[in-house]
Amino acid sequence: MKIIGIHDGHNASVSLLDNGKITFALQEERVRNEKNYFGFPEKSLDFLLKYNKLEVKDIDAIVFAGEYMSPPMTKEEFMSHFAKQGSVLMTIIKKISKISFFKKIRVIKNKKRRIELAKKFGFPEEKITFVDHHLCHAAAAYFGLAKDWNKKYLILTLDGGGDWLCSTVNIGFQGKIKKIAETSYGNSLGDIYSRTTFMMGFTPWEHEYKLMGMAPYASKKYGEKVKEIYKKYLDLNKKNPLTFSRKIFKDTNHIVRRLRKDLEGQRFDNICFGLQDFTEELIVKWVRECIKQTGINDLICGGGVFMNVKANKAIAEMPEVNSIEIFPSCGDESNSMGAAWLIYNNRVKENHFNGLNDYYLGPLFSDEEVENTIKKFLRKNNFYFQKIENINSKIAELLADGKIVARCSGRMEFGARALGNRSILADPINQKIVNIINKMIKNRDFWMPFAPIVLKEKSHLYIKNPKNISSPYMMMAFETTDKKDEFIAAIHNADNTARMQILEKGQNQDLEEIINFFYQKTGRAVLLNTSFNLHGHPIVFGPKEAIETFLNSGLEYLVINNFLISKNEE
Repeated sequence: MKIIGIHDGHNASVSLLDNGKITFALQEERVRNEKNYFGFPEKSLDFLLKYNKLEVKDIDAIVFAGEYMSPPMTKEEFMSHFAKQGSVLMTIIKKISKISFFKKIRVIKNKKRRIELAKKFGFPEEKITFVDHHLCHAAAAYFGLAKDWNKKYLILTLDGGGDWLCSTVNIGFQGKIKKIAETSYGNSLGDIYSRTTFMMGFTPWEHEYKLMGMAPYASKKYGEKVKEIYKKYLDLNKKNPLTFSRKIFKDTNHIVRRLRKDLEGQRFDNICFGLQDFTEELIVKWVRECIKQTGINDLICGGGVFMNVKANKAIAEMPEVNSIEIFPSCGDESNSMGAAWLIYNNRVKENHFNGLNDYYLGPLFSDEEVENTIKKFLRKNNFYFQKIENINSKIAELLADGKIVARCSGRMEFGARALGNRSILADPINQKIVNIINKMIKNRDFWMPFAPIVLKEKSHLYIKNPKNISSPYMMMAFETTDKKDEFIAAIHNADNTARMQILEKGQNQDLEEIINFFYQKTGRAVLLNTSFNLHGHPIVFGPKEAIETFLNSGLEYLVINNFLISKNEE
C-alpha cells in the first residue's frame, strides 16, 4: 500500500509511505529555495512522483494533514497577519470563527479548495482524505518512535495551534492512540513564544530558537521579574490540569500589543530568560500532571513547542520520567508523515511498528549527475575538482588540519536540522572557528551556538546522559563533561550545554567513517556540525544548490559524493 501525506501550510511537505514505512519525504522549501514555504507543496509532490517513478494509479490514498489549513501566504503576508493580530477587528473575526456553524462552513470550503489542488495532479476525489492536525503530531511521534507494541506510551502534543487545538494528551497502546485531554486554541504556550519572537523583531515560527539561545546570558535576578509577567498570561487549568488555560481575556495569538505594553523597558536578554524559564517551568508542571494522572512515564512528544531543546532537557531531567523521545523536526512539516502513518495503521492491522531508522528521506544524486553539474558550473566559474576514492578519509584529513568542509552527499535529510549529509563540518576544538564560519557563510547572531555530532559509543566522553536518552536528530540538549574544551566551538558558551547529534550505528555509514578517521588522526571523536545554507535560505537541495552556495560564500572546500571541490588547487 502506497500513501502520500501532504502538509500544505507553513513549511509545506510531502511524504511517501510504502507498506508501512516512510520511504521518502521532502519539504517544498528545498525545491523552491524559499525558506518555510507556506502553501500547497506542488513542486515537491511532482518531484516525489517522478523520483520514485510513480504514477497516480500507483497511489492508494492521498491524505492531507489537518482538517483546516490557512490559504497560502508569502512571508510579507504572513508577517502582516501577525502585525494585525490583537486589533479590535481581528479579535472579533477570531471570536466569530470559533462559533461552530461558521467553523463548519470554513472547513467545508477549505477542504474543497485543497481537494481541487490534489485533483490537478489527477488524483481522484475518492482517494483524498483529511486527518486532524494534532492527531498527525501524535501519530508521527507514536508510529515513528515507539518500539514496544505492548507498552503504553504517554503521547504529548504541544504547539501554537491547529484545527482549533493547541495541545493534547494521549495514550498509545498496541497501535491505537486514545486522546484523554485537549486544550482549545487560544490557550497556547506556543503562541506566547511566537508572539514574543515577533514583538522582538524576529520571524515567528522560525526564529524562536534565537530567544532560547539568548536566555542563558541574562541575569537571573532580572529575568525572574519578566517570568512573573508571563505567569499572568497562562497556566494549567485548575479543573483539569492536563490542559492549559489563559488568564487574560484575549486569545494567546492576539497578545502582541499587550506584550509590548507589559514588557516595555525590559532588556532583550531578560525577556528571553523570563520567557524560556516560564516555558520550561510550565511544561514540566504539565508533564508532571500527565504522568501523575496516567501512571505512564515513557514519553513520546510532537508539535512545534518540542523543538525547544532546553525545555526537552528539563523534561528529561524530571525524576518521574523514565524515557523520552521527541519526533525529529516536530513542527508542522512532519505532519505529512503522521497523516500517512495514521491512515495506513487504520487500514492495515499489524502488531508491530514500522518506524524511523533514520531521517535521510530525501533524494540521492548519482556520480554522473554530480559530475555533469560540476562541469556545467566550470564553464563560467573558476574552481578545481577531483574525484577521490576514499573521500571520507580526505574529509577527516582536512578537518584535522583546521579546514572547514561543506558536505552534500548521500540522501538529503528531512527537517530543520542538518544531520551530516547537507552540513558544514569543522573541528570544534578551536573557538575561533565560529567567527570564521559566520564570516564565510552563516552570519548567525553572535550569541547562537553551533552543534556537535558524535558516535553513540563515544558520547559518554562528552555529555552527561544518565538515562541514555536517544538523540540522533538533535532534539535534546545535554550537560557537557570535563572534556567540553575539546568541542568548545560547538557548545553553548553561557551554560556549557550541547545540542548533541548522537549518531547511532548504521544510520549513516559515511558520517561514521568521517568521525572515526578524524578520531584516528586527533584522538577526538566529536565534530562541529551546522546546516549547509546561505543565511536566510533553506538547507541546500542537491549538487546545483550546493555549488551555487559554495561559489556565493567564503567556503573553500565542498564535497559532493566522491568529488572534492576547492577554490584553490590542491
